[in-house]
Amino acid sequence: MLIMNQYSIKKSMLVLTLISTMIWICGGAMASPRIMTIDSIDFGNEAIRTLRDEIRQSIYIVKSGRDPESLPNLNFYRYRVKKGDTFWTILARTSQNIDTLMTVNSFSSPGQVEAGKEIYIPNMRGIIYRLKDDENVASAAATFQINEKYIGKVNSGMSNRGRHIFIPCASVSGIERSMFLGTGFTHPLRIGTTTSGFGSRKDPFSDTMQFHRGIDIGCPGGSRVHAARDGKVVYTGYRGGYGLLVILQHAHDYYTYYGHLSRILVKNGSTVNMREPIALSGNTGRTTGPHLHFEVRKGGTAVNPGILFR
Repeated sequence: MLIMNQYSIKKSMLVLTLISTMIWICGGAMASPRIMTIDSIDFGNEAIRTLRDEIRQSIYIVKSGRDPESLPNLNFYRYRVKKGDTFWTILARTSQNIDTLMTVNSFSSPGQVEAGKEIYIPNMRGIIYRLKDDENVASAAATFQINEKYIGKVNSGMSNRGRHIFIPCASVSGIERSMFLGTGFTHPLRIGTTTSGFGSRKDPFSDTMQFHRGIDIGCPGGSRVHAARDGKVVYTGYRGGYGLLVILQHAHDYYTYYGHLSRILVKNGSTVNMREPIALSGNTGRTTGPHLHFEVRKGGTAVNPGILFR
């Protein structure tokens, strides 16, 4: 369980740093308390009613071109996920949407919402966006087709202390959303059965609980392994317990790993198309038998491969 906790702590620290950055940037406009804790997302909760009202109000103001000064101050609600909560029930109870909770909390998949986890819910829909080196608020407004005056109001008091801004009513790209939902990847094998899932499991060698960063798909040795999405080959070779390994880089900082291979069919640096054969499955590395280890990472963090593999 220690490994799992390290992943959770790392992600929580990232989110808190991001929210803290936003508060520092937006400090001139935001009312105290800037982060408010809520214990319940029941519809009868007064804070939830206020949250839902302010979300509706902000959508109406931005979409209908009303005075930006009528926008509510940007606030964040801290909520500790309870047993029975899911990403989807939280969306429904708070009137939020996928893109907002995904970017505010740096989620890589809906499955990251689990009991005991602290999440942050803003009182308007939108996305947290990091300005690139050659971008400013005006260019970001043009990119997302949101009037600059609304971004300016929400982020008033912004200085050079940070590059993260909140863009009200903005959306992520369809590709990025499909990556998050897991529908952006196809199955890497034509045959095979999942023999070990993502998350904590008893290690077959040490008999201790370990964190499994991907899924294992049992299949005959020599089965064709296909790219789960268009991408670029960034690694081919032998790597420790993975054995023969291929790593592909995809859009939006996603990577897929294909381990325990018997043969690699692509070269490092080449571009591959979705479903193109990239290797043959095998039994190399730390394994108890022939299978494919398939892994998805967002940046350096392993995430659940998605609904196609559950």
